[in-house]
Amino acid sequence: MTRTLAARVAAAVGGLALAGCSGAPVDDRPVVRIEQAAQPVAAIPLGGFLPSAQELSTTLGTGPDGFMGQLVEGGDDMLLRSVGEAQATPADCVSTAYRLEKIVYDGGPVQSVASTSWAGGGFDGPPVAGFFGVVQMASAADAQEFFATITDKWRRCNGQTLALQQPGQGAEGLSRIVDVGFDERVVSATVLRASGATGAASASRALGVVGDCIVDVEVTDPRAAGGPNPATGVAELILDKVAAQR
Repeated sequence: MTRTLAARVAAAVGGLALAGCSGAPVDDRPVVRIEQAAQPVAAIPLGGFLPSAQELSTTLGTGPDGFMGQLVEGGDDMLLRSVGEAQATPADCVSTAYRLEKIVYDGGPVQSVASTSWAGGGFDGPPVAGFFGVVQMASAADAQEFFATITDKWRRCNGQTLALQQPGQGAEGLSRIVDVGFDERVVSATVLRASGATGAASASRALGVVGDCIVDVEVTDPRAAGGPNPATGVAELILDKVAAQR
């Protein structure tokens, strides 16, 4: 090979090498980005959302001589365990007949719980009592899903009788569920209870949703027979307080 030919070959090879380094190969594959999963909301104190004695006497139309029970606040261990799933038939109606039961809320991601009780009524009228709870779920979507499930269960339980059998605890009774009604944020019912020990009694029930919170209310008011559900008014009061403060 002559020097001239060798020089030409070397120049050609060098040009190819430079051309090969002049641009990096283009990767046209789609870029996959992993979005961070939505984090549950932090648990917050809920006691401030519960009604005061004055608010309850105004909402329920009782005298001012009401007594608030102790505030109970904490995690899901604050839920009640008075009814076991195997002790009630049909089990889907436990949420309608009994307040704030753990077996009802086990299906939802509970973050925090607060509850209290109240006794009111004047000396010249029948006693009125109530139990009120707020349950914070992990997100507003979880609360809405829970409420939708509960609303469907209450609707299907309308007209049914829940049988509770706790022989070892001496507690047996029947709870007939009637007058179920619901709207976008509250479902309500009347529960007619009968047992051999206490005879017949009735309770007004309501459960509502706002944001990531579920409101659970039971009111016993002998004056309410045939009238508006008093538990609904209290549930609306608590829902409004939650909405205003969060």
